[in-house]
Amino acid sequence: MFGFLRKSATYTVDQLAGFAGWIGWASASGLSVTSHNAVDVPAVFCAARVIAEGVAQVPVRILQDTYNGDERTSAVAREHWAHKLLSVKPNGWQTSFEFREGMVFNAVIGRGAIAIKNVVNGEVRELLPVPAGSWTVEQMPDWSLRFRVDYVDKTHGYFTRDQVFYLRGPSLDGFDGLPAIRQAREAIGLSRALERQQAKLAGNGGKPSGVLSFKNKLGAETKKALQETWQQKFGINGEGGIAILDGDASFQSMTMTSVDAQHMETRRFQIEEIARAFRVQPIMLMQQDKAATFGSAEQMFRVHLTHTLMPWFVRFEEAAARDILSGVAGYRVDLEERGLARGDFKDQADYYTKALGAGGQPGWMTPNEVRIDAGLPPDPAAWANVLPRGAMNPTAEPVKDE
Repeated sequence: MFGFLRKSATYTVDQLAGFAGWIGWASASGLSVTSHNAVDVPAVFCAARVIAEGVAQVPVRILQDTYNGDERTSAVAREHWAHKLLSVKPNGWQTSFEFREGMVFNAVIGRGAIAIKNVVNGEVRELLPVPAGSWTVEQMPDWSLRFRVDYVDKTHGYFTRDQVFYLRGPSLDGFDGLPAIRQAREAIGLSRALERQQAKLAGNGGKPSGVLSFKNKLGAETKKALQETWQQKFGINGEGGIAILDGDASFQSMTMTSVDAQHMETRRFQIEEIARAFRVQPIMLMQQDKAATFGSAEQMFRVHLTHTLMPWFVRFEEAAARDILSGVAGYRVDLEERGLARGDFKDQADYYTKALGAGGQPGWMTPNEVRIDAGLPPDPAAWANVLPRGAMNPTAEPVKDE
C-alpha cells in the first residue's frame, strides 16, 4: 500500500542534485548545497544528530490529567494505545528511539518530516515515515493543507491533514518549514570547499604545485627528462626532501599553503557559523574552547537543553497531541526531560533537601514525590505523602503513621 517507503534504486531530486550538481541551493563557493551533501559536512551532521538524539533519548509518555479545582494530577496512561505506539512500537521496523530520531533529524535539516497514519477503529496503529524529498505540502484555497507523496513507481498520491503526523521547524508561511541547510548554505558551501581544498593538498602529499624555470633555453628532451625526474622525486608518491637546483634554475610555488590561507582558523569559524544556524552550542559540535572550564561547560549543557532541545521537545509534544491524540481532552504527550536537567549527586541531594523543608521553611515536595523523582518506589507509609511542615510552621500537626 505504501510503496513510497522503499526507495530501492529510485533517487529523489535532492539526491540527483548531489550527484549532478545542477539542482539545489547554489552558494558563492560554487558548490550546490542539498540535504544529502550537506550532511557530508561533519559540523552539519553533528548538529542535526545532537538535536535528534536529544529528543529521541528521553522517555515519551501519554499522561492523563485530572483536576481538583486548580490542582492538576497527572498519571502515565500505560494502557492507552497512543502510549504503546509512541513509546514502544511506532511501526514494524523502527523502535521509538529510531522513529523520533529520524523524524526530528529530517525536520531539523529540511522542510519538515511526515509519517502516514494507519488508523483502525479510530486508533493510530502505525506511523509510516515518508523519506525526505519524497513529499511536498501546499495550502489549499480553503486554508487546509494537502500533502503530495511520490511513489517508487513514478505515480503519486495525496493525503489530507488528518491523515499524517507532521513535524516541522520555523516557518515563514505558517505551514512549510524553512530548511536550515538552505538558510546556512553559504556557510555549508564554504565548509565543503575548504574540505575539498585540504583533501586535494593532502592527496598531493602536501607538496604544492609550481613552476621550474631556467634562464637558459632548454631543449625538448631536456625539458621532458627534468619533468619526469622532478615528478618522480617530488610528486604525489615521491620521497620528497630538499630539491637542489643548478644552472640558474628556480622554483615558484603556485599553491597557497594552509598557513597563508589561515586554513584552520577559517574552518573553526565555519563550525561556529553552522552552529549558529542550528542554534547549537559549539561545544556540542565537539568544538574545543580553551577558555572553557568544567563549570562553564556544565552551564553550556544546560543552555543546550533550554534553548536548543526544549523548542523541539515542545514541537514534538504538541504535534503528536494534535495529530495522534487528535486533541482529546485529558490526555497529552510528554517527553520526560528532567533526567537531562539533573546535576551531579551533590546538587540533587541539595535540591531534595531543600524540597523537604531544610532550613525551617515548609517543604514543597513530599518524601514520596522525592523518591519517585529519583526513580525509587514510593513508601507505603502515610507520612510519606504529606508535605513537611518545617520548623517555621509549628501550627501544622505531624501525621502519625497508623
